[in-house]
Formats: sequence, C-alpha cells, structure tokens
Amino acid sequence: MSDCPDSLNFALSPLQRRRARERTFYRWLAFAASLGILPVLALAMRIDAHTSGIGTANRLLQQELQALQPQLEQLAASQRNIAHMQSRLATLDRQAILRAQAASLLRAASSAARPEIRLYRIALQTGVGELRGHAAEMRDVQAYAEALRQAGMEGATLHELRALETHSGGGRYDFTLSLPLTLPPLDGPADADGRK
Repeated sequence: MSDCPDSLNFALSPLQRRRARERTFYRWLAFAASLGILPVLALAMRIDAHTSGIGTANRLLQQELQALQPQLEQLAASQRNIAHMQSRLATLDRQAILRAQAASLLRAASSAARPEIRLYRIALQTGVGELRGHAAEMRDVQAYAEALRQAGMEGATLHELRALETHSGGGRYDFTLSLPLTLPPLDGPADADGRK
C-alpha cells in the first residue's frame, strides 16, 4: 500500500486523500510559478543594473560638463572678440582705402591746377570723387578735365555745367567733375595714393 499513490491509498479517508491531492497541486503550482518568476526577476535585476549604470554615466557627464563650462564660456568670449576685431579690421581697411583715394584725388587736383579754375568743393564718395568749381570759360573746364586725365584720373567726366551771371556782366561757369576712384583693397604696404 505504501507504493501506491495517495489517490490509491485507501488507508486514508477521502478527505485526507483530497487534501493530499490539493497539497501536491499547490506544490506543483508554486514550482511552476517560481519557474515563471525567475526570468522576470533576472530581467528586472538586469534592467536595474543597466539603469544604475546609465545614472552613473549621466552624473559623470554632468560633472564633465560643469568642469568644461568655464572653458566653453571662454571660447565663446574669444569668438566674440575675434568677430569684433575682424569687423574693426575691415573698417580700418575701408578707411585706409578712403584715405588713399582722397590723397590720390588731392594729388591729381593739385597737379592739374590751373589759374582759370577756382575749386570750392572736393567731395569723396564711395568709389567716386567730385570736384566742384568755377571757370571763366567752358574751354577752361575742358582743359582742366584733360589735365586731370593726364594726372592719372582717367575717366574724369563733366557731370554738371551751369552758366552763371556775374556782377560785372561777364559770363562764368559753375561745373562739377566726376572722377571714378577704383583702387584695389589694401593687402600690403602702400604709399599715400594707394600704389604699392
């Protein structure tokens, strides 16, 4: 009788046999539940370890970023300073070109000076110079423009010419000569009129 299973053990009452079957069922159920829970626990432990590693890495990165923050701020300040200096250098280059153009214009006006011509305004605009003055005759204006061309101001053209009446009754001309100034950007030592 001892070799028979509990269900065939007639020495036990039906109630005892039923309880023995229930205990066996619950044991197998607990075993199966344990087998199902173990992989989940292993996965949870792995996820927890991975999360802990990520948290440690994030803290390390935060510390590195905080350590690098002063250097990043210094780099940004240096870049702003470089941009400001480049803008200032470009402004100085433009001013040097304008000074060279002004010197060239004044030199040409001086070398082409004629007693019949009286200048009352010399203007320098972007790429263009203007000479305004008075002349007794129109041929004097034309001769002055030709003298400017010979002095290196090629392209000197008469921009405006007006006839004015003087108090003495004689004729007088008010003129404006336009002179294109196309000097190249300064990229090396240059003299006063922008020529190297």
